[in-house]
Amino acid sequence: MPYPQQAKLSRRLMLSTLGLSFAMMLLLIPIQYLMDKSVASEQVSQAAQQVEQGYLPALNAAIWNFDEERARLNLENLIQQPFAAYAAIQGDLSLAVGTPPKSPLAYRYDLVGQDNRRLGQLDVAFDQDAVSQYAWDRVRDAFWTLSLYTLILSGLMLWLVQYTVTRRLLRLSRFAQGLRLDNLEEAPTLYFKQSQDELDHLTKHLLDMRAQLVTDRNELKRFENELARRANEDQLTGLPNRFSFLETLYRHLDLKREFAVMFLDLDGFKRVNDGLGHSVGDELLKETAQRLKELVGDCALLARYGGDEFVLLVDQSCTDHNTHIADRLTRGFARPFHVAGNVLYLSVSVGIARYPQDAGNGEELIQRADVAMYQAKNLGRSRYLFFDQCLYENMLGKLELEEKLRHSLEHGEFSLVYQPIYQANGQRMVSAEALLRWPHATPDVFIPLAEETGLILPLGLWVLEQALAQAKAWRDQGHDIVVSVNVSHSQLHQQQFADKVRELIQASELPSSSLQLEITETALLEDWQGSIANIQLLRDMGVRIALDDFGTGYSSLSHLQQMPLDCLKIDKSFMARVHESERDKALVEALVSLARALSLKVVAEGVEVEEQVRIAKALGIHYLQGFYLARPKKAEELSFNPPSEPGPGASASAPDVRSGTQ
Repeated sequence: MPYPQQAKLSRRLMLSTLGLSFAMMLLLIPIQYLMDKSVASEQVSQAAQQVEQGYLPALNAAIWNFDEERARLNLENLIQQPFAAYAAIQGDLSLAVGTPPKSPLAYRYDLVGQDNRRLGQLDVAFDQDAVSQYAWDRVRDAFWTLSLYTLILSGLMLWLVQYTVTRRLLRLSRFAQGLRLDNLEEAPTLYFKQSQDELDHLTKHLLDMRAQLVTDRNELKRFENELARRANEDQLTGLPNRFSFLETLYRHLDLKREFAVMFLDLDGFKRVNDGLGHSVGDELLKETAQRLKELVGDCALLARYGGDEFVLLVDQSCTDHNTHIADRLTRGFARPFHVAGNVLYLSVSVGIARYPQDAGNGEELIQRADVAMYQAKNLGRSRYLFFDQCLYENMLGKLELEEKLRHSLEHGEFSLVYQPIYQANGQRMVSAEALLRWPHATPDVFIPLAEETGLILPLGLWVLEQALAQAKAWRDQGHDIVVSVNVSHSQLHQQQFADKVRELIQASELPSSSLQLEITETALLEDWQGSIANIQLLRDMGVRIALDDFGTGYSSLSHLQQMPLDCLKIDKSFMARVHESERDKALVEALVSLARALSLKVVAEGVEVEEQVRIAKALGIHYLQGFYLARPKKAEELSFNPPSEPGPGASASAPDVRSGTQ
């Protein structure tokens, strides 16, 4: 049977009706019994009244006349009354009719003659068991009668439900089972009347649902087709996207044929996108994609990888060599782009990785082409570069060094040394420059890496905190020494940098004048307004500001005039030959004169021979710093006495590896 559940509803309704009916009858049995027993008891009461009113006078007359036969006849008639079981006369006559019941309900009447003389008594007993049996018989008869009616009614209901409900529900069930997206038009036909009963409403809703499913299915197919297109096409440029490119790449890998992957990045796109807005940037990407298609031609698969990055897959069967294509790409961007009324210039950096020479799988091939592209950018942009294993190993070494930097910062593996700065006249130690040291690399290696990775910010705060703590220790020992700390451009450009310095000074319980911050001209120029604002806040709180490596940067005199400075530090490159070259001496003298005009103190760096000390004093330089006077040392090894004659190792060729947080 295809639908074994088809009769369950009707049977359930019938069984429910029967069960409910029988339950109701069972509940009504005691009530019915009590009602029938009450009726029988009423009949007994009426029979007792009938004895007193109808039979008693006849019995009085029969006994008065000593008519025993008549008296017996009256007694026999009496016990024909409902439930009467026994009647007896005691007195002038003694008669008894019937059998005394086990559960009697007895009545006694006086027999009186015509002269009002008492003739005897009449005892009548009604059978209470007969009363109860009568009530139970009535209940039994009613139960079977109602049961028969219930069965007949249930059968009619079963037929009616099957005809009017179940059969229609089965049709609706078959219709619902046939509703599948692949064969909506083949679902069974349904008809409904406008009678507006519940099943008609259900039928109409199912038909409406099928119509909606047809619409949704068609819409879904349209969306699926659109998604399939979008899954393989970049929406902005119309080029194949990353997913499509990777599919093609892995198909080429399966073929085991030589090919190359070129990774392209647009030089200068971010500047245009940020400066002119994303709408212009999007139009520029469209123009770029069109130009790339023209430059590449049919010899390679061009795809947009993401952002301003594009990739090429060049099959080696192509007549164009990799270098020819890459050269055509870099030269093709010499022409400007005309976008939204703007004339825009871009260049392209290209990294090339070849299969199987440079990598054996798709992920490594793309990654190494990306590495080559970034190397091309680092070498000046607008060029192409093939992947080189040595450059790759250098990059990995850089990553390893970065990991060590992070580990050392977390585990306190950095240390500070201090190089004294002396008065030129009297050579009293007035300050000390804090220089950062790390056991795994020299400052000229790890400081730029810290700048690049952003670790310079927490590292710079650590240097400031340690240097201030050391200055406080010196002050507690009776040495009023200013500690000088180099500040990176990343720190200087932080909006809250001045507030952080204030917090550290307050925590050290030092006057603000105990700290001198050394900055470079290059750091200032990267964000002139922000840097000057921070420097002014620091000056206002009493911190000294020194311009480090003065003369090696690119600041103009107008910039120098605007800087809130206390001191200029002449770079050691000017001091190195001041005692040998009149030209160098003249340059230093000009720098000193400029500082004097601006009311600034001057520190000469890189003092390594006695003659340099003499010339510095003669030129009016205020402070001296260099190996001739003292080498950088740990705080506990530092001497506060005037410098003694340098050892035989001190010379102009001695390495001066300086660092702070620069």
